[in-house]
Amino acid sequence: MKIVKVSGGLGNQMFQYAFARALEERTGDEVYLDLSTYEYMPAHNGFELDRLFAVQYRAAREEDVERLATHPRNSLSQIRRKYFTKRTHHIDRVFRYDPSVFELKGDRYFEGWWQSEKYFAPFAESLREEFRLVGNPGERNRRLVETMADIGAGSGKEGEVACTDKSHFVSVHVRRGDSLRLPETQVCTETYYRNAFSLVRERIERPHFLVFSDDLPWCRAHFGLDAAEVTFVDWNRGSDSWRDMWLMSRCRSHIIANSSFSWWGAWLDPCLGKLVVAPERWSLASPGRFAYYRYDFGDIVPETWVKVPLH
Repeated sequence: MKIVKVSGGLGNQMFQYAFARALEERTGDEVYLDLSTYEYMPAHNGFELDRLFAVQYRAAREEDVERLATHPRNSLSQIRRKYFTKRTHHIDRVFRYDPSVFELKGDRYFEGWWQSEKYFAPFAESLREEFRLVGNPGERNRRLVETMADIGAGSGKEGEVACTDKSHFVSVHVRRGDSLRLPETQVCTETYYRNAFSLVRERIERPHFLVFSDDLPWCRAHFGLDAAEVTFVDWNRGSDSWRDMWLMSRCRSHIIANSSFSWWGAWLDPCLGKLVVAPERWSLASPGRFAYYRYDFGDIVPETWVKVPLH
């Protein structure tokens, strides 16, 4: 038996689910999801995978979680989790692809973010099918996608789109709300986006930018885009925020933030040879000498995506 802890918002949930599916495929063991975090630490819109996607999973039983994991439900257990963790509780402290996790034998509990395509790349096709959005994207979003198709951006059979159109839609994600409170995540500067716009214009003759953000007034004030070349997507809010990811995945090029949400919006685009622009650095965090986590962030951006300087 293997159990994978699920926590965080939608993008994080997708990475953890993808890791769980890879773990099942690679080891042949039954893999369960521990969703208990949402009982005492709600995040964003809670656990959303089963509401939005065609996913199938087994929920872990409480007694199995207690047997294999050390849960940080109070101050004492937080200390125990870090420094006196059960042998069966594996915590990813490096934040980089680690193939050795597939070799761990016996009953295990896995805690981490698993943010690397390398974990699940061999199963990408089946995973994209499981991450097929089944919720209603809304009439306004549907009409916009029809507009994309009219100019060729959304034409063709999924998985076989060639991305050769001279004019197509480009998703742009700007994350500011929580990022402004966490200095180490303030990566995607105005300069980064201007560098990204320049790169896109070099490769695409007539791009039309769809801008998604929790701070659209800032985007309008700082991007300097002509009205004819941009649409600010301001209508998918609250529990409908997932619709932004659906729209992103229908674009044919992408400028992402250091965000798991726009990472998945770009990854779910089935276009062959798509252009995905990502920040040169994913985080400004620099762990201290005795830091518990030694995050390195080196495997988040796939090798086929283009990294753009921040300054």
